Amino acid sequence: MIIKPYIDPKRSQDPRERAGAAAERQMAHYLHRKFQDDPAVFVLHQLRIEDTDQPEQDGSIGVCQIDHLLVHRWGFFLVESKSVSEAVEVRSDGDGGDEWSRTHRGEQVGIPSPIRQAKRQAEFLRKLLQRHRMRLVGRFQFGFRTIARVLGYGDRRGFRFAPMQLVIAVSDSGRILRPDGWTAPRRPFRVFLKKADLVPDAIEQELETHRTGANPLHVKPVGKYGIWSMEPEEVHRVAKFLARRHVDQSASPSPLSVRGVAAAKQRRLNRVRKQHPNAYEPWSRQDDLELMRLHGEGWDNGKLARRFGRQPSAIKSRLRKLEG
Repeated sequence: MIIKPYIDPKRSQDPRERAGAAAERQMAHYLHRKFQDDPAVFVLHQLRIEDTDQPEQDGSIGVCQIDHLLVHRWGFFLVESKSVSEAVEVRSDGDGGDEWSRTHRGEQVGIPSPIRQAKRQAEFLRKLLQRHRMRLVGRFQFGFRTIARVLGYGDRRGFRFAPMQLVIAVSDSGRILRPDGWTAPRRPFRVFLKKADLVPDAIEQELETHRTGANPLHVKPVGKYGIWSMEPEEVHRVAKFLARRHVDQSASPSPLSVRGVAAAKQRRLNRVRKQHPNAYEPWSRQDDLELMRLHGEGWDNGKLARRFGRQPSAIKSRLRKLEG
C-alpha cells in the first residue's frame, strides 16, 4: 500500500540532479507495481524528516532523507536509489568495509559508500521511533514479558532491535561490478545491492524469510528473522506517523527548522563573544571617534580589535565605512 506517493520534483538545470530524480522515479515505479495492493507493506517515497533531538554538528536541526521506505510487520526496508549510467564498482576496503567508485564517460571516480549513508539514515530513523515507542507499539503482552527480558528487549518493545534492512538500487541502465568478489553483508540481516528492476522481488523473498522466522513451527533456523514484530494495526500506525513527520524541503521552513537555525546562530555568536565580547554590537559615536583617533596614531587592526573587543574583520569594515 502506498502511504506517501512519489511526486516528480521540479525539473532541475543540474544534470546530476535530473539523473538522480530519474533513478528515484524508476524505483518508485517498480515498488508501486509490486506493493500498491499489498495491505501488509506500506511504502513511503521521498521521505524527509527533521528532528531537533538529533542536531547536526553545527547545531542546526537534524535531517534524515530516505528515497523509499517500506514498513512491514517484521521491520523496515530503506531503499537508496543510485543513478548509474555506465557502471558502479564496489570492493572490500580490507577492514570489513566497502569502497565504491562510479564510471562516467569512461572515467572512474570514487564515491561515498551508499551502504554507510543508508546506515546513518537508518539509525536516525531508529532513534526517532524509539523515542515515540510507547505511542506506536507500547509494551509486550503480559505472557511474553519473561521471554522478552531473556532476549534483551525488556518490557517495552520499542525499535532498538527492529530490522532495518538496506537496499541499494542501481539504475537499470547501469552495471554492477564486483572485481574482487565482494558480497554484501548478510548479518544480522541481508543488505542488497541490485538493479532497480530486481529490487521488488528481492524484498518479497526477504519478507517470506521474515514470515518463516516468525512461524514457531518452522524447521530450519533462520537466525534473528521473525523475533521482532509489530501487529498489523501498529504497522499502519508507524507508517502514518512517519508520513506526518515529512517536511517538504521546498516548503516554507517549519517552526522546528526556524528554531533550530536560530539556536545554531546563537551558539555561534556565544562562541565568538567569548573572545570578542562586543562582537556584532552597534557602534556608538564615541567609539567611532576613538577608533579614528587611535587608527590615526598608527594602531594596527589586531591591537584595535583587542581595545574594542571586536573581531579584526569588524575593525577593518568599520574603518572603511568611516573613511569612505
